Parts: sequence; C-alpha cells; structure tokens
Amino acid sequence: MDKRVLLLAGLIILVAVGIAIQDNEEEPVIEETPEEPNAPDEEPTETPAVEEATNYPKIASWLAKKDELLRSGKPYDLVMAGWFTPEEAAQFRENNPDVFLLAGLTTTWVWDNEDWMSFLVTIANYGRDETIEITEEMYLHDSEGGRCAFGWASEEWSQEEIYAMDPRNEDWVNLVVNFYETVLEQPTHDGVIVDMVVERQYWGQDAITYEEWTDSTKAIYQRISDLNTAGKLVVFNAGARLSDIDDYSEYFDGYLMENFMGGQLKTTFSEGLEAVDSDKIVIFAVDTDDTGVVDMKKMRLGLTLSLLGDNTYFTYDFGPRDHGQAWWYPEYDADLGEPLGEHFERDGAYWREFEKGFVVAAPIGSSISFDEEYTDITTGETSESFTIEEGDGRIFILKASTN
Repeated sequence: MDKRVLLLAGLIILVAVGIAIQDNEEEPVIEETPEEPNAPDEEPTETPAVEEATNYPKIASWLAKKDELLRSGKPYDLVMAGWFTPEEAAQFRENNPDVFLLAGLTTTWVWDNEDWMSFLVTIANYGRDETIEITEEMYLHDSEGGRCAFGWASEEWSQEEIYAMDPRNEDWVNLVVNFYETVLEQPTHDGVIVDMVVERQYWGQDAITYEEWTDSTKAIYQRISDLNTAGKLVVFNAGARLSDIDDYSEYFDGYLMENFMGGQLKTTFSEGLEAVDSDKIVIFAVDTDDTGVVDMKKMRLGLTLSLLGDNTYFTYDFGPRDHGQAWWYPEYDADLGEPLGEHFERDGAYWREFEKGFVVAAPIGSSISFDEEYTDITTGETSESFTIEEGDGRIFILKASTN
C-alpha cells in the first residue's frame, strides 16, 4: 500500500485539544458538478441508556468540532471526538436522545504538539498515584536511532510531525491503556474510537517486524477489550477499507472508511457497496479531498449508499487535514420512515424502499420511473419520472406522504 495513503488515515488532534488548523467558519464552496477538555469529573453525571437508533439517514461526525456541531443544533446520530464533558453530552442528547458519543485517540502514534501530548498524558494519569510521562524510549526507532515519522508535518497546514510509537514498550502500552480505561469509565461515553489503525508500520522498515507489530498491537487491544466490561462500542479508523485492519477484527464493532471515494485513499463505490452488508458498523466518511470544494453529487452518492444498509452511517467534511465541520444538507432531513426490505439493483442503480419513499444510488446514472408521484428531496421537483446523473444519488419521498 502507498505510504502516503496511510499517512492520510486521519488526525484526531483537532478534536482532542480544540485546536483549529484553519478557519472554516466561511461557507464551503459548493460544486454541483464535477479545548483541551476538562479532566474527568469526580462524580460523573449519569446519562440515560442509549438504544440503537433506527432513524434514516444516520449522520455522523468524525473528529468532530464539537462547538460547531452544538451551535448548529442538528440531531447527529454518531459523534466521534477526543472527549465529551457531561455538559457537552447533555447538549448532544438534547438534540438527539439516541446519539452515540465515542471518544478516544490512538494506540500507535503521537502528534508532536505540546497541547495534544498534554491531553493524552493528563487523561491517562487521571486518578493514578504513579504517573507516566512520554519518553524517548517509547518512540519506535529505526536502525540508525531516528524516530519513525509519518510524514505529516506541513508548513502549509501548520501541522507538526506524527511519530510511530513502539507497541513493545511497556510504559507506552501502560500509558495508552490507562488513557482508554479513563475514557471507558465515563458514563458520558457510549464507546471508544481508535484512530489510524494499521496492521503493519510503514515508517521504518527495519524498526520492527510485521509479526512483532501485529502481535504487540493485538495485546494492546486485548487489554482495552478486557477493560470494556460494559460492552461499549469500539470503532477503528480503518483508513481505506476493512481488509487493511481485519487482523484486529475481534477487537472492534465498527470501522470508518476515511476519504471514501476520494483521491487520497482511492476507495470505490463498489468497495462501499460490499461494506454495506457487513456485520460491523460502517461509517462512510466522504470529504472534499482537503479542497473545501463541496461536490454535491459525490456527497449524495455516499449518503444514498449509506442508506442501503442498517449498520451504516454517513459523514461529509473538509478532509483528512481538517475533519469535523458542522455541514448539514437538506437531504439529511429527509423523513423516510423505516426500510421495507433489503436494497436491490436495477439497471446499474441501487435502490431501497422505505415507508415514505425510495433512495437510489446511481454510480453510472439512471432513469427512474414510479407509478405514483414522488418528490425529489434535492430539487423539490415532483413527478413520476426522474433522471439521475452518473455518480449521483437521490432521495424520493412519496407525494401523498408529504401532504
């Protein structure tokens, strides 16, 4: 696999410490065609039990800019960030009582940023008599003694380097396991996320063998699993696809496909269609490829793809260099009701019927005909026939159900 592909597998730093890499308060360009969190409370606020949401679409936010999302007041279904205070959790649940809140950082790397590392160490050492600090011995070193760098550092993006950590180092393992233990103990969190999961390290070929890396990493995930006595959700960032992390399948309930259908990780609609029927939760994370130019057709294609499954979520944001904007589109508000069956293929398009309408994902385009009048949520047009362009998707609501 291309090294750069893996380097772009995700950056949780923006969420964990509330650092804005760039100001995205402006409205994104739309192309129609192609805080450092508080320490845990001594007496955490109890949160209501969260039952599985059945509403469609299911909208997620990956490495969420929490303040933006809360200001939007939108009913997100799945929010992933570094940490949630009880106050933040209460606000998210006010917007959607069924929202899942997942928190976490990493098990394989550190960002060379003072605030980020301070957050990791503070949470990991919370409530413990013997504290652990990040030391040079924890880093993975190549045969010449240098740190194994990911290649993330960028003057353009004002981002520091990310370094691989040695999964064999006992102190590093204890530090990161302590972090996740603290995260799991908080009733505000419905589960955990682990960013930038890889089955092998690509940044120092002579630093560690494949077997040492996978065996040591599995041991970390096993320890975290043993601490998860409440059976909370565990989601891994797979980067491109499940096959990149399937060595660890027993340790996670769901995975995120980052930069889905994008130019950086180069996943395809067909790969997403295979993932729709996965037993695991799947988050399709489509983005602008770090351009800020919103491709509405690709957004809709990813959204309608996610609606073909029951364990699938969708998110759309800026890209791997800056995740988690509170972008919300009219299609997210579609009132579809419950699905009436499995998805099916018709003339190269992929359909699914719901109580109040249909969703159609059309990677090669499609002509649509109905026996009754339907309204296209995107255009507001009402008709019995529609044309969907190549690489687009649409949500159609039965006109009778809108009266």
